[in-house]
Amino acid sequence: VKSFFKLLLFVSIPFLLISCEADYEGVGDDTPDPLPEVKSLKLSVSEASVAVGEEITFQVLSDQNNILTSSCKFFIDGTEISGNKFKPGEPGEYSVYATYKELTSNTEKFVATATELKNFKHNVLIEDFTGAWCGYCPRITYKLEQLKKSTSQITVVAAHYGDALQYSKISEMTNAFGVNSYPHARLNRTAKWNESDAAVTSLFSTQAKVGVAMESSISGSTLTVKFRAKFSETKTSMLYGLYLLEDDLILDQRNYGDFGYGSADPLADFKHEDVLRYAFTSPLGDSLSDESSKAGSVFEKTFTYEIPASYNKEKLKLVGFVTDQSKKSLNSRISDIGLTQTFEEL
Repeated sequence: VKSFFKLLLFVSIPFLLISCEADYEGVGDDTPDPLPEVKSLKLSVSEASVAVGEEITFQVLSDQNNILTSSCKFFIDGTEISGNKFKPGEPGEYSVYATYKELTSNTEKFVATATELKNFKHNVLIEDFTGAWCGYCPRITYKLEQLKKSTSQITVVAAHYGDALQYSKISEMTNAFGVNSYPHARLNRTAKWNESDAAVTSLFSTQAKVGVAMESSISGSTLTVKFRAKFSETKTSMLYGLYLLEDDLILDQRNYGDFGYGSADPLADFKHEDVLRYAFTSPLGDSLSDESSKAGSVFEKTFTYEIPASYNKEKLKLVGFVTDQSKKSLNSRISDIGLTQTFEEL
């Protein structure tokens, strides 16, 4: 009997090994089947026509209808782009094709149409170069005060020199604009104001090709500001600026006549308004990339600033502006803190 069991065990073991090996090679093999060889590509576009700035998407299928999009390179008018999505920046007809390994797809065309872009209300930037020591400066201050009562289309900035309210980079501004006598106010950074209302109001009817909007908030002593500029026309070599102003700053003001505040000299405890305290950018403006100033484009940048304890947070406000390369202000805007402005489209 023992001999029989030994013989049975000897015969069974090879059979079990062969069976297990066969099971492992068949059922247990999870290697995926190789993809069939790709012989051709079929490119498709999501839209035949899109608006300028609107996104269009491309897809590539193999001749076996397998999706190859993520493995392809895409070319718009012969220039490779990143990924399979594209936003046309100018109106016109575009062509697109894709490549996969050594293969090139069919070429498809699509059209980008110009959207109707709106122009913006034109706010005149008036920079008043002034000082508490300047006895004739109240004349300009009073005229600007009266103008502000009659229109919302002026943006006034009082840049002080030679007194306790002097802006830290005032020399950079006076040198750039040729300010060598006081009082001196400039309109849109182009010419000295002749102090007539008509010189200001005559500029209101000009429609601006760029709009300015700001969004701001204060948390503790931290001021956060988002500056935005939108273009209805493609521009190049643009600059943008952002100022922090403060109202109701008390300082005696010299006064050489009755310009509207009486004839006392000095004007004791005079309230100075629109005082330039800080520039988030260069006072002459920071450069905008030409990509950011195309028609329909919106430029955005966020700034933070720790408000000094000596500033009254309740009296602060913002001024934003956009200028061309010659320093001419194309548009400006004033905003109280805590507002979210929309563009003043016409």
